[in-house]
Amino acid sequence: MIASATAQPSVAQSYRIGAGDKVGVVVFGQPDLSGEVTVDQIGNLRLPIIGDIRAVDLTLGELEKSIVQSLEQGYVRRAVVSARIAEFRPIHVLGMVRTPGLYSYQQGQSALAAIARAGGIGISDQSRMGGDLVQADERVRLLEISRVALTARRARLIALQNGDERISFPDMSGFHVDAARIAQIRDGEQRAFDAERQAEQREVEALEKQIPRLRAEIASLQQQSKLELQQRDLNQQLVDDYERLSRSGLARKQTYIEIRREEARIEGNVERLKSEALRAEIAIGDLQFRITEVRNNYQRRVATELRETDRSLLELTVSLPAAQRLRAIRARQTGWLTGEQAQPPTIVVIRDRSILTVKYDAAIDFIVQPGDVIQVGSLLPPEMAD
Repeated sequence: MIASATAQPSVAQSYRIGAGDKVGVVVFGQPDLSGEVTVDQIGNLRLPIIGDIRAVDLTLGELEKSIVQSLEQGYVRRAVVSARIAEFRPIHVLGMVRTPGLYSYQQGQSALAAIARAGGIGISDQSRMGGDLVQADERVRLLEISRVALTARRARLIALQNGDERISFPDMSGFHVDAARIAQIRDGEQRAFDAERQAEQREVEALEKQIPRLRAEIASLQQQSKLELQQRDLNQQLVDDYERLSRSGLARKQTYIEIRREEARIEGNVERLKSEALRAEIAIGDLQFRITEVRNNYQRRVATELRETDRSLLELTVSLPAAQRLRAIRARQTGWLTGEQAQPPTIVVIRDRSILTVKYDAAIDFIVQPGDVIQVGSLLPPEMAD
């Protein structure tokens, strides 16, 4: 079965365990049951007490559940198990390479990097430039990933700056990065976008919730002030009556003094209520200023990050092409045949999937997975290769 290079899956949480993988198993609270075990050729892990347990084609989560079920059959109650890949099974590099053989798997490794570790294309071990090519290829790969990350970050910052409800990511299908990795980066930026918008909204809402209470307080103070003014008018009538009586000599001085004292008290209450209402108005103005300042602070931070991101992207426009040129030079030094020099040999990646073997017609940037067999051209004449 031949598949295109674009169909390749990525090594992620859904990774399926294969024969030759070394798996670290931890049974919490049971150090004697924990350790690192290699999956044998028939697909089993041999664990203490429970013996062989099927592991091949399982994800780590499925393996953990299987171990828990086995342990709880009379060995450990409520077992808690954690599994990880301690060491991936190696890859095979065969065909027209200078040092064919088994090589340890490195996550994110391209077919070009694997061929370089095998000494590059050729039929004898004459080149010592494989290490330089691996480094050059790794440099390009990291810069490509950085370009995706910076482009996604820029889209997030622009969305925050514009007050958008969601991020409008640009098309990144032309970037030389695995589609799953691009999706992972975009998901991360979306989560950051949601968290930042929610944080700003919560901070603003916490301030805005105080304003209705202050407005209600102002209304209450104004109502109290209105009642006090009515009381003052009534008291003023008493003052006028007592002043007329006083001129006739019929008013009691003590009563007149009490009326005047009540007048002073009412005036004091009116002024106090005005002062409290003014303080509440000032508090509302302060809250509105703080709300504006919160939003401005977020905008200033976003603008600063956007300038830094644009500067980093500008630097990439120089560093990435330079790294690509250096990789091309290292590739030629390692023996890679360019299109201008000769027809490059074909690269086929053979991958086992349970009972099915899949062959990929691969390019140099094809991302390999554990256990892959990378066949570079053929050492046989075409008539014998058929």
